[in-house]
Amino acid sequence: MFVVVLILGFCLAFGYGLARYQSNLTRSGAAFINLWDHDPLYHVLIAKALLSGQGYIVDNFPLPPQKHLPYLGEPALFKAPLYEFLLAASFFVSGFSFKLFFPLQALFAGLCAAFTALIALEVFGRPRVAWLAGLAAAAQPILVNSASQPYNEDLFFFFFALAIWAFLVWFRTERVLYAALCGVTIGLCTLTRESGLVLLAAMGVVLFLRTLPALRHPNLRASALRRCSGCALIAVLAIAVVIPWTIRNYARFGAFVPVASIVGVDFTEGNNQCVAPESVFTPYWAEGPCASIAEQRRAQMNTMPFDPRVPPCVRLDRASRRVAAQFVKDNPVAYAKLSLRRFWTSLLPYNPRGRQHRIERIAFSIYWLAVFPAGVVGLVRGKNLREPGRVLLALLIALNLLSISAVLYWSDLRFLVGIYLLLACFAGWTYDEFPARRQRPM
Repeated sequence: MFVVVLILGFCLAFGYGLARYQSNLTRSGAAFINLWDHDPLYHVLIAKALLSGQGYIVDNFPLPPQKHLPYLGEPALFKAPLYEFLLAASFFVSGFSFKLFFPLQALFAGLCAAFTALIALEVFGRPRVAWLAGLAAAAQPILVNSASQPYNEDLFFFFFALAIWAFLVWFRTERVLYAALCGVTIGLCTLTRESGLVLLAAMGVVLFLRTLPALRHPNLRASALRRCSGCALIAVLAIAVVIPWTIRNYARFGAFVPVASIVGVDFTEGNNQCVAPESVFTPYWAEGPCASIAEQRRAQMNTMPFDPRVPPCVRLDRASRRVAAQFVKDNPVAYAKLSLRRFWTSLLPYNPRGRQHRIERIAFSIYWLAVFPAGVVGLVRGKNLREPGRVLLALLIALNLLSISAVLYWSDLRFLVGIYLLLACFAGWTYDEFPARRQRPM
């Protein structure tokens, strides 16, 4: 099953990229770099700077006027580092082209789907549930689309799924090897995208729910203590993977940046006077410019004391954090309304105000219809506090939804991928369970 789902996920991602880019697949060098925009262009330029020995900065590559980017030639602490180093390694082997990074990312998409199948097998113990979850993960539109572009989604969610699977196997077997694998993978996941720390939070809650009652029983105390030590190992290894990057940032810039400095900017872009006046019944969308926020950021940056070594992106992020905190403090009702709008908009198949084409909206709608309703049914009817795997998946879904509601929602749906992967496991259970119930004798 693992191999078949992996191959299917790889073929879907690779085939979609071939169909989408066609003649562009032969681009290399400057033509390849100029193919991208926004986040993909940042990723490629950071990788280019690493390869040229300039360090972790945005390469000052001569771009066309319509592709203006901030921070050219500046340190790139607004991006978590692992994906950029992976791209740099890929481009070192194949040059700036699709040759290696595209099949490599399609492989990560396949691995993500395969480990999602193993997660479903661990949690529900049914091969059919695992097959359904793996197939749903292989067909996830965002992961299929991202594989052929310099986005970090496929790498991040590969680590995300691997960490969950390793934790579940460790929880069942108490083997130290799986605890170590889980800890290292969470660290790598966090270095790819700082939201990987949500994994540690959910796993800590599961451990608390399962071990606290066991500590009160002499016969179960030894096992509970082993699990506590295993969870401590997971946390220590996750921190050990991340901490060298944190120390490097502090030593070089005099700023505490554990992974990336971007949350303040995201928080401000999602919560400001430009989006607050809209009705609570209006789908949330905050991807346009906001002049008042730009002015407030500049004012804060002019008044805040900074070490001269602190990069511009970190200064902007900290100024943005102050602006956003002030907005929430002054407008708690407006912030609550924005959070509610983000929550219900994230439950839609796609954002009606987004920029997707018709075919993309059709694909999102079909996937949503196949996974979301059945996933919610499985989540509500299948959750059981005696089964730590189901609790872990439910917690991760809740924490991801909470982070979206509290901070920011993007209409490209990339923040929802983790939710859909886990809902696919519950959807597989629903599709497998209900027909079986109808066949059982009354």
